[in-house]
Amino acid sequence: MNDVVNTQKEKYKAWVTENLGEKTGGWYTPYLEKLGQLLEKFALGSGFKGNFFDYQSYSEYKNIYQQITEQSDQDIERLVSGKGTPRYPDKFVARKNQFIKKYAEEEYSRGVRSKPDSIGGIPDWGVLMRSYLIFLYYDENPTLTYPKKEKKIANQEDKIDNSVNYWLISPGEYSRLWDQFQNENMIALGWDYLGDLKHYDSKEDVERKIAEQRADGVRPVNDTKAVWDFYREIQAGDIIYVKEGIKKILARGVVTGDYYFDNEASEYKHRRKVDWLQVGKWELNQTFAQKTLTCLNPYPNYIQEIDQVMNEDFIDPKMAEVNEFRNWLSNQVTDTGVSLNDKTVTQKVSALKDIEHHFDSLIFGETDIEQLKQLKDVVVSDKSYTKYKGVSGSSIDYYIRFIESKPTVQENESFTMEDFLSDVFIEKKEIARLISLLENKKNLILKGAPGVGKTFISKRLAYVMMEEKDETRIHMVQFHQSYSYEDFIEGLRPKAEGDGFELKQGPFVKFSRKAARDPERDYFFIIDEINRGNMSKILGELMMLIEADKRGEQINLLYSNDKFSVPSNLYIIGMMNTADRSLALLDYALRRRFSFYEIKPAFQNDTFKSYINDLNNPQCLNRIIDEIKRLNNQIVKELGSGFQIGHSYFTGDAYKVDTAKRVEEVIEYEIIPQLFEYWFDDEQKADDWAKRLRGCCDGEK
Repeated sequence: MNDVVNTQKEKYKAWVTENLGEKTGGWYTPYLEKLGQLLEKFALGSGFKGNFFDYQSYSEYKNIYQQITEQSDQDIERLVSGKGTPRYPDKFVARKNQFIKKYAEEEYSRGVRSKPDSIGGIPDWGVLMRSYLIFLYYDENPTLTYPKKEKKIANQEDKIDNSVNYWLISPGEYSRLWDQFQNENMIALGWDYLGDLKHYDSKEDVERKIAEQRADGVRPVNDTKAVWDFYREIQAGDIIYVKEGIKKILARGVVTGDYYFDNEASEYKHRRKVDWLQVGKWELNQTFAQKTLTCLNPYPNYIQEIDQVMNEDFIDPKMAEVNEFRNWLSNQVTDTGVSLNDKTVTQKVSALKDIEHHFDSLIFGETDIEQLKQLKDVVVSDKSYTKYKGVSGSSIDYYIRFIESKPTVQENESFTMEDFLSDVFIEKKEIARLISLLENKKNLILKGAPGVGKTFISKRLAYVMMEEKDETRIHMVQFHQSYSYEDFIEGLRPKAEGDGFELKQGPFVKFSRKAARDPERDYFFIIDEINRGNMSKILGELMMLIEADKRGEQINLLYSNDKFSVPSNLYIIGMMNTADRSLALLDYALRRRFSFYEIKPAFQNDTFKSYINDLNNPQCLNRIIDEIKRLNNQIVKELGSGFQIGHSYFTGDAYKVDTAKRVEEVIEYEIIPQLFEYWFDDEQKADDWAKRLRGCCDGEK
């Protein structure tokens, strides 16, 4: 190799290492040195210089690049300016996939690889070529700075081809269709009643048709997204991973064709052709959400781990944790809204590694938050530790936030609309309305009298929208008169050991950040007794961010000055006791940010009636309930519907043991005292109703 070409190679290696990733320069360079020879050998192109570093100018190489990829001038302008990574034409997609397969087969024949379909460690031909194009552009324009430089870790340009999308698909229930997927070189989706999706002009049209078919009346947001993504978002050249359960991968393939509707198929008629590159069964450390179709581009760590496992690369759990933390750090922003640059990210990671070594303590992989906080106090107070003195505390703080916001994916018990209706004494049309209100407004308040089951309903409302009982995606707090911004959002709080103060994140900030890291799944923040707190004071500057059309917008938090936003997949459910005179009304600014739904006593509900009739002494309870209905009629006339006696007073395991005894306890020690509170200025009326209720307990009328 002559000196000019060698100099060009070294300049490229240094620039790519600095701008596209620390490992990228050394990884790509050997391939570019022999790329022309490889293309000739694999019958993928001829007439090129054997060593691509022989192309010395941007204009010369741009012509070669366009000749091979068939990308337009506009595409290249977007690419080199950092404004996007245009998709390659279908013809080139097929050729670049052949490049990887042929390279793996060639190395297998030489004994370098254990399997001919093991494609790990081979850079994508397109990514390889465009890295040299970008380098030449900025080498000839030294006054310009590559815009993606500060985001190179997040973009993972040294690991994945971000000109394509990566998809995870489930081949039917319990992977029953996988053999058909493999044998017919395709992927497929259900919802056959929709017919050919080419007949639909918009995503809303698809949603409307699915909603018509659903018996539960729930807005089919997730189903619609899966169908629309399969039809419009998946494109030729995209990578498809087939999953089994929440931790296994069955195959990796490349989409080779457009969407088509196979009317001759017996089921799963929505289809796309796929070229399967690797087939087998691999188990991962990370877990997947239980969804039919998921785009993995927001999760580069998933893509990396899948490829590593499939290619039988050794995965060091600690290094995997370090890399995940590094990627997460690169997406954090300073108080000016600027992402942490590579130098800052590297410094913080290095600081944590040094702390581990110096103090002989575990950080990466540690999940005990209190343990990490104690370690931070030790490190900061140790005057002899000076190496990373200025950043050690903040580095541990970042890692604590990283752990706190880490989503959990696990096998959960499913929860259907039928489960909801058997659990909760509410009509199907009412739950459909509740779900619609919550999906559209994002914020919902359930109001009603004591004992109508608001808390019980709110949690099961979350379950039915998640379609599973996942407690990790629900967080509940209770407001009171002393609850503050510092409790809910963030604030300075005394340390546990009493030595000074520390800045602590509140539950809403922690849970919002957890939801933001898991955008494919819904999260629910439930607030009991929401009107017992001063909502304007508690929410502060976040009052704007909870609005449905403001989700995702960022503001700086009051104490930390950190950038913060409320993600669109976080739903807020509040509960409001309308019978408590001590509570202040919500102000109008807050009211317009919520939908309000009144939960009423369910004595007429068929499921509630069935529950009563299954008890060992239903006659006793039915007498009382008939009298409670008459009582409620008078309460509504004189006090309002929010003061009625709710049905929850008459539910619970104690009724299954001794119905009559439990009825007597509830009447005497819960409901009658409540009546004297209601009619504190008319004790005779309260006393009359007390006698009537006691008479029902005794079998009188």
